[in-house]
Order: sequence, then structure tokens, then C-alpha cells
Amino acid sequence: MSERIIKTGVFVPLVLGLLTAFGPFITDFYLPLVPEMQAYFATSPAAVAMSLTAGMAGLSAGQVLIGPLSDKYGRKGLLVGSMALFGAASLGCMLAPDIVVFNVMRVLQGLGGAGGVVLAKSISTDMFTGRELARFMGVLAAINGVTPVIAPIVGGTLTNFTSWRGVFCLLLALGVVLMVCSMRLKETLPPAERANKNILETYSNLFKVFRNKRFTLSTTAMMWSFFAFFAFISGSPFIFQTVYGLSPFEFSLCFGFSSLMIGVGSALSTRFRHPNTALKWGAIDMMISAMLIALCSFFRLPLAVLMPCYIYMLTSFGLMQPVATAIALDAERHNAGAASAIFGAAGFAAGSLASPLIGLGDVMVSSSLVILAGSAGCLALTLPLCEVVKREGLSKQAQ
Repeated sequence: MSERIIKTGVFVPLVLGLLTAFGPFITDFYLPLVPEMQAYFATSPAAVAMSLTAGMAGLSAGQVLIGPLSDKYGRKGLLVGSMALFGAASLGCMLAPDIVVFNVMRVLQGLGGAGGVVLAKSISTDMFTGRELARFMGVLAAINGVTPVIAPIVGGTLTNFTSWRGVFCLLLALGVVLMVCSMRLKETLPPAERANKNILETYSNLFKVFRNKRFTLSTTAMMWSFFAFFAFISGSPFIFQTVYGLSPFEFSLCFGFSSLMIGVGSALSTRFRHPNTALKWGAIDMMISAMLIALCSFFRLPLAVLMPCYIYMLTSFGLMQPVATAIALDAERHNAGAASAIFGAAGFAAGSLASPLIGLGDVMVSSSLVILAGSAGCLALTLPLCEVVKREGLSKQAQ
């Protein structure tokens, strides 16, 4: 199959990169303000932490809902509508009178953000194939890698000037800007190439992508890696601020710097002669880093020792993402919307499971165990995936 390559300029990668970053926007942005929100709503830490799970649940379910619809109705209209929903839900979060309403708005915010995540990947798959798709995913991941750095730092900085509502006001503004930018994007799935099925058939065929071995291995491997990744995200506010006594701004700096390594890892993945190498070594390195994090947590080693281990883990995580995404979506090109939906939803579903687990017992021990389990599962699935890719080549669609 010949590789499809479309010239994009700067605007398209920038917008798509920001759209794929809705996970960090929805989770990382207000992490430094979690203690303040607990006091404002006069509720328990578990209830506030549930807002993280609510956002990730929306991100997961929204991708499953929107992805297949985009195969039938096209990408652009659904993308603009998703950004409108994200903006409206952000306003709802600002006006929420209690934690219950706030968490409901977080689900809707996740649903809107999910459109950006899943459609950005689908649009990329429409434009590229094979190695070029892997390279473009690397560019998007590098742009996306900056977001986890900016989000908590901005959130931590805003604590000096405004309340948690100011953070959600900024999210509202972001939604409006991206809605306007989405209107300028071209439709990448013309009517002639759209799925000729009714709605029931569209959703009934959704999970048929798992018949493809390459798709299944890459998706489940990344699901385990996200299980570990979201354990870090959910546990970090308590570990950095409660255990090690950092201020919200100091936490945001440490969190942002360590998250920057995701972008570094994603950028490095494009430098390998064969992307398969980045995938394999990323999984191996993530397992090694998880064992080091577990040792630091069990023995309560200083933050100066623990931080490099987190950095190592997140760099390894970033190294795998572009290649695994390209393998999964290229394998199911004719069902790009459904494939992107399942692939993206799997990661956030893993995150929604990991977040409650870190609250069981000692947060340092529980989060390190979840990170260890996720890294082990990722490695166990990545190694056979690498063998399949080595044997068949990077780009191989479902027959």
C-alpha cells in the first residue's frame, strides 16, 4: 500500500496537538487546587478526587460515542460541536453549587473533550499512513507533551491571583478558541469514503476492531501503560504536597517538569531508525523505572531520589505513545473513527480505574504498586506486539 502524505503547514499540527491534549487539560489543570476545592465544597478528599475519575470517565465514554459517528457523518461538524459542549460544561463547573453538580459537569466536560482527542487522531489517520503517520503522531505527541507542563504550572500560578473558578474560566476560554480553530479545519473524510451503515450497525460493529491482532495488542499494551500513568497523576498531589510538604506552586513546577519528559520521549521516538525499537525499549525502561519508584516509595527515600525515577518513567511512557498509536490506527484504517475511539477510551478507562486505587491505604505504597502493575502489563503485551510488527512491517491494514 502506498503511503498517504498531505502537506499540513503549522496550523493543522498545532490545532490537532492541542485537541489531543484534552486529557492533561481536564486532569492536570486544577490538580494544585484540589485541597482548596475540598475546603470550598466542605467535602471529603475522596469526593474531590472523584472529579478526576468523572472527567476521565467522560473522556472514555465520549470517544466511544463520537468516534464511530465520525466515520458516518464526517469529522469537522462533530469536532466543532464537541468544543461547544466542552465550553458549556466548563461554565457549568464554574457555577456548580456543590460537589455533586460539579462532578456531573466534569463528566460532560470529559465528553466534550473526548471529541477533540478522538477526532484529532482520526483526522491524522485520514491524512497519513505508515511511517509518515508514526512521524506525525510523534509531532502531535511532542506538542501534547508541553501541555502537562503548562497546565499545572498555570493552575499553580493562578492560586496566587484567583480561586479555582478562575482556572475553569480559562478552560472555558480555551474551549471557545479551539471551537473557532476547528471551524477553520478542512473536512478530511469526504462523503464517498464514509461508512454506509445505519446508527445501530455503526455501534454494533464498534468492537470488531479487536479481531485485528495488531490493534488488540497495541491497544491493550497502551491501556496498561495508562493505568500506570494515571496512578502517577492521581497520586502526585498527595505525594508531593502532603508527604513531602511542597506548596501548590512548588508541586506544579515538579509535576510540570516531570511531565515535560513525555514530550521529550515522544520527540525521541521519531529519531529511531525503526519505530519498533522505540516501542520495545520504552516498555522495558518503563518497567525498570516502576521498580525504582516502588523501592523509593517503600523506603521513603528523599524527593531528590524519587523525582528522577518519575522522570525516567514518563520519558519511557512518551517514547511508546506515537508508535503504538500509529500501529493501532493504521491497522484499522477503514474504521479509523471506531479504532481511534476504542484506543483512546481504553487509556482513560484504565485511568478511571487507577485513580480510586491510589486512595487505598498509604498513597505512596498504593500508587507505586499500581504503577508497577501497569508497567508489567504493558511490557508483557508490548514484546509480542514488537515481534508481530518486526515480522509484518509497520503498516498493515486489516484484511
